[in-house]
Amino acid sequence: MKLKNKILALVVVLIQLFALTPAVYAQVPGEKRMMMISAYYSPLPNQSFYMRGSYEADIRLNGRGTNGADGTEVYTGLLAAPRTYPFGTRISIPGLGVGEVHDRGGAIKARANYDRIDVWMGYGEEGLSRALNWGMRLVEGEVFWQAHQVQPGLSFGWVSSQLPSSTLNRLKAKTLINPQAFVQPITQTSPKTSIRELQEALALFGYYHGEVNGVYTSETQDAVLTFQLDEGVIPDPTAVGAGNFGPKTRAALKSKSENFNSHITKEQERLRSNVKSITAGLGKNAEGEGVYRVQQMLWELGYYHGDLSGFYNVDTISAVFEFQRDHGVVQNDWDTGAGYFGKKTHEALVSAVNEKMRRLAQYPAEMQVWVPAKVDLPNLNQLELKTVHQKKALYFDPLLAQGQVKGKAFLVDLSLNDKGKDIFALQQILIDEGHLSSSLKTGYFGNQTQQALVKFQIEQGIVSNVNSVGAGRVGPKTRASLNSL
Repeated sequence: MKLKNKILALVVVLIQLFALTPAVYAQVPGEKRMMMISAYYSPLPNQSFYMRGSYEADIRLNGRGTNGADGTEVYTGLLAAPRTYPFGTRISIPGLGVGEVHDRGGAIKARANYDRIDVWMGYGEEGLSRALNWGMRLVEGEVFWQAHQVQPGLSFGWVSSQLPSSTLNRLKAKTLINPQAFVQPITQTSPKTSIRELQEALALFGYYHGEVNGVYTSETQDAVLTFQLDEGVIPDPTAVGAGNFGPKTRAALKSKSENFNSHITKEQERLRSNVKSITAGLGKNAEGEGVYRVQQMLWELGYYHGDLSGFYNVDTISAVFEFQRDHGVVQNDWDTGAGYFGKKTHEALVSAVNEKMRRLAQYPAEMQVWVPAKVDLPNLNQLELKTVHQKKALYFDPLLAQGQVKGKAFLVDLSLNDKGKDIFALQQILIDEGHLSSSLKTGYFGNQTQQALVKFQIEQGIVSNVNSVGAGRVGPKTRASLNSL
């Protein structure tokens, strides 16, 4: 009987130890699937080259690239997948590693014979170069529907951040593709100039990764095959015509080139028009990049609260006037130039933003919070950011700007399921205040953290009970209370 009791006690201890042991990734085999792996990046202002000719055009192509569709901030390993993939699904990609699904997009769809997966490749020119150098690759990947099945870890550092000179020159010069080059068949015996045109176009669209040398290599044929699959010219790699630059493939590439040229031409014309509008000043009913930039700057300074429409509407006129009056450009709405964005207003606006940045720069680095915001930093040469955080949008927190924050600050709202260093800091305060167990300092805003937060809020008089508005969420009042501790 004593032996039986000892065995039972040992079993209980082992069960308890197992329950307390952190989860170990089981490395269970995933579901193998064919995938077309493409890449995208996050555009930045003032790049020397863009995929579609300008910052705004690449934003429309890639999105703003600050967060995935589920709110997760972009990072090395973030994947965009079809809607059939739940957020958090992990995918093993040959050559890259294991990434996690946090984003979706219009072109990211499941196909009949493969699924389209997009990998985030970074910010700015480096990110764009890597995205183009990776291009499109048809691979057999593994899908892990349960996160515990595999350890995450993805790296694209080996993908070159330098583009071939021919591709780089074309992008910098916004040189158009010649669609007529694809009217005739292109084979191994075609002139080098024709093969080079084909390689350049396929490289620009991300299908070709070799040297643009005018030689129809097996790598060129593979690029044609990938293009055919991605554009639906053929259903699978074994179909008739796979890898051959035949009539349907030529027509598809010609159409894609014409579409690309159309976008570039429109961007060039729009930019030329905006330069003229900047020179002449901006006023009622003006539109374009110049107006968009004015709205951005006024938003950063707290004068403009409307949509970033690029249209000089009544809200923009009012915001410009309020700014002018506060900065001595005009005295009242009867003055000449009231609500009109001319040279003096431009100089005052740039000066005001520079002053705000100078003031913020005086605070310790940990208090200069850079987070994805609703807008991007104005695209002006005068506003160069000389910090490692220059790749993100600038958000001026009112308390920080006014110098009212004295220590480690909570500068953004926090809610259930949020993750990160702010959650660690919140949990530490809740632990110190006696509302949360020290073992629950995980950096994840779960139900127990929410319950502890409600107790803190009730204790501080922020809410009266669990059903009160704002209970269990770090909003402005709760942030102010946390920052006062």
